[in-house]
Amino acid sequence: MAKLNVNLSSDPTLEAMDQQILKKKEAEKQRNYLGASQIGNSCYRKLFYSFRGAEKILFNETCDETELDMEINRVKAAEDGHYQELAIIKNLRTIPGIEIFNDDGTVDENGNPNQIGFQMLLGHFRGHVDGVITGILQSPGTPHVLEIKCRLEKFINKLEKLIAEHGEKNALREWEEEYYAQAQIYMHEMKLTRHYLVASTPGGRRQISVRTEYNRKEAEAIIEKAKSIIFDNWILPERISDKREFYKCKWCEYQEICHDGAFPLVNCKTCRYSEPVQGGQRECGFNKEIIPEETLHVGCKYHVYNPALIQAKLIEHLEEGCLYRIESKNINFANVFLTGIPPLDKKIDAMYTSIELREKIKTVDNINPQISDNVKAAFAGTECEDTKAEKKMWTDGMSKKIDPRLKGI
Repeated sequence: MAKLNVNLSSDPTLEAMDQQILKKKEAEKQRNYLGASQIGNSCYRKLFYSFRGAEKILFNETCDETELDMEINRVKAAEDGHYQELAIIKNLRTIPGIEIFNDDGTVDENGNPNQIGFQMLLGHFRGHVDGVITGILQSPGTPHVLEIKCRLEKFINKLEKLIAEHGEKNALREWEEEYYAQAQIYMHEMKLTRHYLVASTPGGRRQISVRTEYNRKEAEAIIEKAKSIIFDNWILPERISDKREFYKCKWCEYQEICHDGAFPLVNCKTCRYSEPVQGGQRECGFNKEIIPEETLHVGCKYHVYNPALIQAKLIEHLEEGCLYRIESKNINFANVFLTGIPPLDKKIDAMYTSIELREKIKTVDNINPQISDNVKAAFAGTECEDTKAEKKMWTDGMSKKIDPRLKGI
């Protein structure tokens, strides 16, 4: 019998499986709304970036092993949580007198039951409940919102301790801010007064429950928070910490944008012309049309960054872009969708399209006085040191507003 070739340090089959997990994760359809499951996050700025699609992690050669392992574990944990949800609902239904309603009676395009869901704030704030349960033995006559979470043993132990210290009604708030906010929003929208959360260890070998009461004042405050994240489009919230090594910032996917001045993804959600409108949709203020959902994460040639996403001082909204100032460098730069003819009445040291800022310049700190390379190539000219000569160079060449050589740039 041939001996098995065992390599204890790696298994190519399992490594290939992990790569498929990452590919599946990257291919997932991005959420175009603010979720009730995330609104309890204590960092308003993270929620602001998330709602606007400022970044999406792509797992490639630039990611280190730690980042890859963490994301793989997150995906596996989410899958385990889904399995535990199905198992716990199945087992709860075996108890006489208990009923669980966990779909709205409709099916999706694949024939799968749709979860009970809700939406508010013009459809830009949404949530889906795990179910509504009636007949639980602690309070048989009161319907509860049902939520199921899968957490590691240490978190289950922590919840058990908090129930003993603060009482069951207050334990969820002390345990997880996001879970508590989610519970309040779900009760508010389902018009119920009780929430029943079942927390399970991976594999479902141990469970603990906690019941929470509805608090109308807190639920309405959470909705106001969601409203500010969605509709205060030009106001960037403060950082939760100015230290990038703070534990809530260290592994945040928006760390480079938030702390290092990196430029966000170029898409319709990060564009200054994009506004949330009725039905969970976005309207393009440039062409006055509703943006198709399938193109929201793509953008177009007229993209100009929402000034709230640029970490420089906004000086002025130009006709075709925005003008910024970097005080530490004494530089004015413009983010425009046309880089051919600068406004001659403005002092502009550098001009870039959004794609150039994202892909070439990378961060605000890398901006220096210069004319965009593709503009110089189109005119085959050189930069003039004398300001008047520079203006004359541009003026002499502009028989039309846009030079033909700039088409496609």
